[in-house]
Amino acid sequence: MQFESLDVEVRRARRDDAQAIGAVFDAAVRAGWRYLGELGEKPMFAPHDWDQLIADHAPPNVLLVATDRTGRVLGYTAAHPEDGEMFLLFVHPAYAGRGVGRMLLSAAHDALRVAGRKQAFLFVHEQNQRALAVYAAAGYHPDGSIRESDFKGTAIREVRLVKEL
Repeated sequence: MQFESLDVEVRRARRDDAQAIGAVFDAAVRAGWRYLGELGEKPMFAPHDWDQLIADHAPPNVLLVATDRTGRVLGYTAAHPEDGEMFLLFVHPAYAGRGVGRMLLSAAHDALRVAGRKQAFLFVHEQNQRALAVYAAAGYHPDGSIRESDFKGTAIREVRLVKEL
């Protein structure tokens, strides 16, 4: 498969990015979270939830978007410098495998380093093989911790991954 070259910019998210971020999330979930069954087939969050995500990630938190030369949001990531958590990383499936996620991850790691973090951590669903492979390639490894929760009636089991920065 051949892709056109992408001219990608990573920048802080703005309020007007909220719905595009939600669209990336919905597309990525539909494509990659089939293990969640029907839960992943329709939008999980309302438009106001995406607006709230932007508000919740005002500095000192970090919310970054990767955009193409037209300004279209291709992916996004969120990080919490206070504790070193990599909170979110999603790339629209049309741009997966083209380095967008690596660019976002690198920028988020840089933000955590600037904040004085020596280690990053994140949680990923134990059945999300693509994400587990991406994070392993980026130097993350499981630390043995598991987080279990219920999301809209679906049991979620996530492994905690850590990386020295």
